[in-house]
Amino acid sequence: MENKKGLTANLKRLSPITGIVALLVLSFFISWNDVWQRFKEVNIPYLIPSALFTSAFVIAETLRLRWVLGTYRLEKLLRIFSLSRLVGIGTVHLAGEGILLGALKLSGFSLKSATIALLQLRCLDLGVICLVVGIYGNTYFSFSISIIGFGLIAVTIWKRRNLNYLREVILSSLFMYLFFALSVIASAKAVRIDIGKIDVIRVSAVSVLSQVLPVTPLGLGTRDLSLIALLSSFGVSREKALVFSWIEFIVVSVISLSLIYILSFIFEKMKDKNHTMNKLS
Repeated sequence: MENKKGLTANLKRLSPITGIVALLVLSFFISWNDVWQRFKEVNIPYLIPSALFTSAFVIAETLRLRWVLGTYRLEKLLRIFSLSRLVGIGTVHLAGEGILLGALKLSGFSLKSATIALLQLRCLDLGVICLVVGIYGNTYFSFSISIIGFGLIAVTIWKRRNLNYLREVILSSLFMYLFFALSVIASAKAVRIDIGKIDVIRVSAVSVLSQVLPVTPLGLGTRDLSLIALLSSFGVSREKALVFSWIEFIVVSVISLSLIYILSFIFEKMKDKNHTMNKLS
């Protein structure tokens, strides 16, 4: 137990350090003056649909989790889910998942069943990412990635074959991925990245996969570097790629999640107040 606590403490100390190191590495081949200029050139109106699509993505993901778990107050789950994602953005991705699991346990769900449900949903998402990344490639490696993705999707659906709301889970997942794609396309237009829509989606899918791996705050590190490397192959400048990374995966996400948290909190309080008044009357 002491070893686990020591590991957790070390990771907490390491997180900001790794984020700072990532920024220092970026500084060697990034012009921060150009980054600032790219920020000033962002087409703000395009961020509105991007934020709306990200909000729709979060709501669809919350609905999917609700259908997997069974009965759960939607407004409360939205508040918990958005908070967990905000924690994940502000610290590390796994911290957000830990917040979500802890909240579900406090609500009476078995930690084991909640963990299995989340892992299966993440496997489904990973399968879709692999499918998107691999299906548009023309190499044996891309074909292998797409086969792995298809396998993950098939196994996850098979594991949940007896779920009463399996159709709803599949449909909400499809809407999730659609909203994600629309969000990254809108953000790319805001930053004036002029490449194919499919290429923007594939690049963003890879960055989503990469930002789960490092133990860094705000996803700094592999997400930024992967986006810079991939977008550079399409002729996009490093500075513009970095601005796209921060706009889509930090700014837009924080705005959308904060909005959902505030609205769900207000709605939950109003619903509780009406329920109390109805009981008294």
